[in-house]
Amino acid sequence: MQERKVTTKTLLAYGSGDIYGGGSFLIISTLFIFFLSNVVGLSPAVAGFIVFGGKAWDAISDPLFGCISDRTQSRFGRRRVFFLIGIVPVALSFFLLWISVRFDSQFFTAAYYFFAYLLFCTVFTSVMVPYNALVTEISTDYRTRTRLSGAKMLFSQFSALIAGTVPGFIVNNLYKHDQAKGFFLVGLYFGIFYAIPWIIVFKGTWESPEASHKQTQSLKESFRNLSSLMKNKTYKIHISMYLLAYSAMDIMSAAFIYFVTYYFGRPEIYIFCLGSMLLSQIICLPLYLFLANKIGKGRSYTIGAIILSIAMCTFLFIPHDIPLVLLITLSSIMGVGFSAIISMPWAMLPESSDVDELLNGEARSGAVAGMFTLIRKLVQAFVLWLFGTLLTLIGFNASLSQQAPSTIQGIRLIFCIAPLVCMMAAVMVSLHYPVTPKAFKVVRTELDRLHAGGLRKDADAETKRLCEKLTGHVYE
Repeated sequence: MQERKVTTKTLLAYGSGDIYGGGSFLIISTLFIFFLSNVVGLSPAVAGFIVFGGKAWDAISDPLFGCISDRTQSRFGRRRVFFLIGIVPVALSFFLLWISVRFDSQFFTAAYYFFAYLLFCTVFTSVMVPYNALVTEISTDYRTRTRLSGAKMLFSQFSALIAGTVPGFIVNNLYKHDQAKGFFLVGLYFGIFYAIPWIIVFKGTWESPEASHKQTQSLKESFRNLSSLMKNKTYKIHISMYLLAYSAMDIMSAAFIYFVTYYFGRPEIYIFCLGSMLLSQIICLPLYLFLANKIGKGRSYTIGAIILSIAMCTFLFIPHDIPLVLLITLSSIMGVGFSAIISMPWAMLPESSDVDELLNGEARSGAVAGMFTLIRKLVQAFVLWLFGTLLTLIGFNASLSQQAPSTIQGIRLIFCIAPLVCMMAAVMVSLHYPVTPKAFKVVRTELDRLHAGGLRKDADAETKRLCEKLTGHVYE
């Protein structure tokens, strides 16, 4: 059966879903610990633990929800039905994070934000796991999937640009004398902003029946067998690239506002630096998508990681009185690197799902996406917890108008060294990513043959060799 044509309208409809995924986590990365410590009054260590501690439930819910999504049956499909269900919870759960709640006891204050964050993570899972799996069911074509992933990342980075500038402007400029109200409005406005696109995604996308294959395992068996994902060589390399990229992004995002506020002593330039970085991410995205179709997504990622490494090295040596124009230029160069390392891991997700099916014989893109969502949350939680702990260890005190020189130097080192270490490791790992456009074509041809009733033992020698290279196991 011929696949439905993916039009520009389809690309826009599908891509709009990541307005939520790309923006909400950036606001949390850049402002949530700042909000909890400077507005609510919790210590940075407690604030970091709230984010880190909320991940115990995610360790179960994210992969489990992926398995559930793979088995859901409804008149709206097994993925798209969750977009309708999630509209109101998306808005409400984000809003509840930014209400200034203070009890007499810090324990009860921390408990409120712990459960609010737990609710946000659960709602995020309920829509983003099916959303990330949907691309594998819209099309099986490499270039079309790259275009869909590109549209997703375009909206994601556009949302990140807004999330990285507007909330900071509201809090630090419009309501700098009443930041609690500023954060309240951020929660209200952006909660609505993140809920509306799910109507568009639902109406503008579809699920091709021929792209879905019936599950032969029970839900319980599938959940138990999730560990088999990590037996997939391609997936392990892919996950490593993803972890390193987002660890660098999260630590940089969390430290950025402290870096410009205390090292440069110019908090008002925060939105200009972050805005220029996010804008360059958007501008460079089409170039990386072009390179992905030509030289592969792994090599495109490598280029971005090298560029970002160079930028972070430069930040180690700049003086605190550097002119704003040079600082904006450096921030833009960072954005050029981030554009690749943030977009390529998500663009690789459908290929990891295909290789997983090749290895395990089950089409479980929902489970693959669920593990990805889980790892994204765990990484962010660990990084924010670590960042909050490091702030405490270097003597940061939000009540002081002027931090100690050793504290300022500590903030500078955290901002520069951690992303640099991640990117150096990312370059080494990405060189081993095995899926190229040519390899993908062989994988899709082999999967189509197997779906038609063919046997693994009948594959030709070259196909077997490539499949073994991708999976890390003897093909038969």
